[in-house]
Amino acid sequence: MIPNNATPLGYIELENGAKPIYPMNDIFLNYTFDNPANWENLRTTVNLIIEANKNNNPTTTLKPIEGNIKVSTQFKHLLTTQNKTRDQDIKITASQDDATYIEFQNRAKPQIPIEIRAVEYFGLGIGHSKGKLANQIWLLAEDVDVVLHGKTFARYILKDEVTGKEHPATSGILYVSLTKLSKENTPAGETASFLLGKLSDPTDKTVKRVSEAFKNSFEAFKAEKELSNLKSSGNE
Repeated sequence: MIPNNATPLGYIELENGAKPIYPMNDIFLNYTFDNPANWENLRTTVNLIIEANKNNNPTTTLKPIEGNIKVSTQFKHLLTTQNKTRDQDIKITASQDDATYIEFQNRAKPQIPIEIRAVEYFGLGIGHSKGKLANQIWLLAEDVDVVLHGKTFARYILKDEVTGKEHPATSGILYVSLTKLSKENTPAGETASFLLGKLSDPTDKTVKRVSEAFKNSFEAFKAEKELSNLKSSGNE
């Protein structure tokens, strides 16, 4: 759910009126990160979150995304030989074929509970990883208490119950409370505030660069969608 005080990137004119577009709008995100020119801004956004998690938990095995990257939006996990799939918002593949799957989640209570969807996606990711990392990062606009337990970050990995030793495959699921993170006076806090639509003009130079990229992408998105809408209505 969009916060009551959220400010959209802008509005696009549709046949039934003006529609506000926020940074975590799924169609807008797909449009933005389909463009390779925005991939580094995505990496920056994700790495700021990863570093903030490390500051919260210095022993985490989750590391920043490095090397050359490739981004896939609406990444399709193949389920069956009949080509049934499950879609994830974004997959970032790094130079060693390590994968990071990103979900921008606006609602705490979708039709399929987040804790169930996340585990399903996690299983699909590691099942096709061929031994490489397949991390999940869920950016939550609303807190999901059953996984966050009142915290800003919660990361789940496989461990031995008796010894506490980690499984050799250290992929995991990181849940992030954007609302709690947005209260921090840090670059990651500004990133969270911007994603939630609570901050239009970040002061941190890195976050400001990312926000400007989002705004520029919105202008292109607006022009393309409104032109498409104009053509579909026959008013060229």
